[in-house]
Amino acid sequence: MRKKYDLIVVGAGPAGAMAAKTAAEIGLNTLLLERKKDPSKLTRGCASMFAIESDYYFGERMYYNDKNKKMVFPVNGFTVDYDGPRRNYYAWHFYAPNGKTCLKFGNYEKSFKEGDAGRLSFVFNKGYLISSLLTKAEKFGAKILTGKYVEKVGKGKKYVKVQSGKDFFEGTFLIGADGMNSIIAEQMGFNKERLFFGRNSGITYYLTGTAIPQSEAIISGHAFKSNSSFHSFFWIIPSPYEKDEFWFAVKTPQEFDFITKESVYKRWFPNLRIRRRVGFVTNMRSPVSEPFKDNVLLAGDSAWFWEAEITGSMMCGWKAANSIAEAFRNNKLNRDGIISYINWWKKSYADFDDYRNMFLLIPFCNIFTEEELNYLFGLFRKPLRRTNNPFLIVRLVKNALKPLIPKIQKEMPSIIKKMDMLEVENIQKFTGIKQFFKKRKS
Repeated sequence: MRKKYDLIVVGAGPAGAMAAKTAAEIGLNTLLLERKKDPSKLTRGCASMFAIESDYYFGERMYYNDKNKKMVFPVNGFTVDYDGPRRNYYAWHFYAPNGKTCLKFGNYEKSFKEGDAGRLSFVFNKGYLISSLLTKAEKFGAKILTGKYVEKVGKGKKYVKVQSGKDFFEGTFLIGADGMNSIIAEQMGFNKERLFFGRNSGITYYLTGTAIPQSEAIISGHAFKSNSSFHSFFWIIPSPYEKDEFWFAVKTPQEFDFITKESVYKRWFPNLRIRRRVGFVTNMRSPVSEPFKDNVLLAGDSAWFWEAEITGSMMCGWKAANSIAEAFRNNKLNRDGIISYINWWKKSYADFDDYRNMFLLIPFCNIFTEEELNYLFGLFRKPLRRTNNPFLIVRLVKNALKPLIPKIQKEMPSIIKKMDMLEVENIQKFTGIKQFFKKRKS
């Protein structure tokens, strides 16, 4: 099988599905290649959050229009239909190892009473969204081939060439939307300039039979084992699939068993039932300096350092497809033709915030001892600013602690030194930063 296309999209996640739908809708001859047989079936752990409604994020002030069932991106100027299930959350809580002391971002009780008007954001059915986008892409004329693993990609004289098994395809442009472990980024040489921070792996569970306090919130918790170096950090987030279901993420099954059966949190899981589990493995790299090379555009996670989020990925797919249409209209089938995407990406991602501010969450969740965390979180008597912007969390904590520095210096000075370390310039100075991505032993 060999055919030429205006655009080949590799990957049918949020970025790829949005790119294919947009490109086909505006008239580009589009091919979408996806390695999975069913793109709507999630095979990697994902919290499926709408990130974010509480603030500008990647240069966008996105929100969900409940009445018309649309995800709205007013800065970029487009909407995405979504009438599937969703579930609100109202705050972000960080629990200290004692299971009681809590650092809160947002007033849960007040926001919960306000319902949709008070939500911090919501979770939704990612598979349903992808399926909807792909259905529309096909309706507009895109050709979608599933079960197609891309083995080789390279630039020919006129076209980008793609091989999948015995099949060969050619496209004037290609969008690499194949995720954080992108084959496209690797084979096209984008990763040569990027810093490699390590590999993050873990397992996610969908649970019922819980008694989680203030459950309609993002919960991040610490668990320590007595007389041991064991330290686990976990996440609990409401699930969009069932009202009584929660998404639980942790590094290993051993940590999951300890947290739910032995730790101070075991009271949260009185009638625990695991409905399903999904693992994840992701490579962590610094962002690309430019998401374009030899008529290949990177979109979503493939160009970013961590997850670009579902929302950010859709923004990338939408903008990349429109930039390619612009290139065809101007008969500039090269970098100059899609310069609007390059400039947009740099403004929305690279210049939006220093990616290392989000990276600071990793040492923030790992460098403190059990005693220090119980003390530190206990200093916050009132909720901090209402947000689920991960770029802001460490900065908000540090700013809130400034008036308390004399008190901390007197009572637990070790915290001051560690908080001072939490600056973006020190990311690579943390001893063995890759240890944060290695499997911990219990």
